[in-house]
Amino acid sequence: MTRFRFGLLALSALLAVGTSAAVASGPAFAQASTRMTVTLLEYQIIPERMDVPAGEVTFDVVNTGEEVHELVLIKSDLDTAALPPSNVKDEVDEAAIGEFIGAFEDVQTAGLATGALTLSPGRYILLCNLTGHYKGGMVTTLQVN
Repeated sequence: MTRFRFGLLALSALLAVGTSAAVASGPAFAQASTRMTVTLLEYQIIPERMDVPAGEVTFDVVNTGEEVHELVLIKSDLDTAALPPSNVKDEVDEAAIGEFIGAFEDVQTAGLATGALTLSPGRYILLCNLTGHYKGGMVTTLQVN
């Protein structure tokens, strides 16, 4: 009888450990990375979605245009129609916009650039800052919740 009780006690302990391990690992699975496509062309930036959850976001940046483009991400609340100009004609001053987060540079025609960035809640400006591209309309925003 003592062995039977010890067996039940051991089984109960294993179940308790297994249950707490399953509960502890549950949220880790829920925090999966977000993936989104951003299309670049003359002269537009078209994100697959306008908002994403905070955390790691994997960007698939596709250039369907006829020119080389880039995608620069800057955390900022500035008006996208009036970004401060840089010393280079027809480019914006990235340092004066806000917090630089990352960039996908020199995305060739029919090219793809992929990478993950960790985004905190807030508003982000996405722009192509090659000469004349911002002025041509290559700017949009992304909201991170």
